[in-house]
Amino acid sequence: MINSKNHLVNMKHTSFAVWIVSIWGVAILFGVALRLGWVPAIDLPILTWIHNNQIDGLQQFMYIITLGGYLRAYIIVLSILALILIPRKQIHAWVVLTLNAAATFGINELMKVIFQRERPLVFFQIEQEGFSYPSGHAMVSVAFYLLAAMMLAKAFPKLKWVAVILGVVSFLPGLSRLFMGVHYPTDIIMGWLLGLSAAFFWYRIWGRKGTEHISSNKLAGCSTSAPLFSFIDLCY
Repeated sequence: MINSKNHLVNMKHTSFAVWIVSIWGVAILFGVALRLGWVPAIDLPILTWIHNNQIDGLQQFMYIITLGGYLRAYIIVLSILALILIPRKQIHAWVVLTLNAAATFGINELMKVIFQRERPLVFFQIEQEGFSYPSGHAMVSVAFYLLAAMMLAKAFPKLKWVAVILGVVSFLPGLSRLFMGVHYPTDIIMGWLLGLSAAFFWYRIWGRKGTEHISSNKLAGCSTSAPLFSFIDLCY
């Protein structure tokens, strides 16, 4: 019985590792192809359609959303979380969130320097410097806010609905970059995938120690049977 359980755990860990490696492998190969001059067929048609069908209210909303994806926004959020989590002896959770944001930002900038994809200048709605692939807004926002959503769902099962909303919202900063015309669609898609891998990786790191601070009652009430959260089981 014990051997069967250990085998199942090992299979989950292997599946998780394969999933992570596969995403990063695809992202690197994709970046190499872009560096060699490949232009994905979906990029220009989607950007052109968005550019030609702008809605003032939606554009303004997306501009506000895009402001939340810059470094200073994460510094503000982490500062607020420090005031909330550290006094409650949840410093491990705060450290994981901080390391997640810092590492994802750093890796994203490194990838941009390596692959050097130029931005779609003709579609610009705002001023933006730097390279395009992968989107930092897409990558970091999913890595950070989705991780926070999963941690919230695990620690407070009754607030899963809040976690679901936060998880969905984590994709909006990346989407907003298309409306701002500063990224190609494939920059966003690959950013989302890399962000997903980072969120689950750091969730696993947090899960090793973070659950020590959760009461047994909360753990008893936690369920990962819902479809949206069933994949979290791979992290254990």
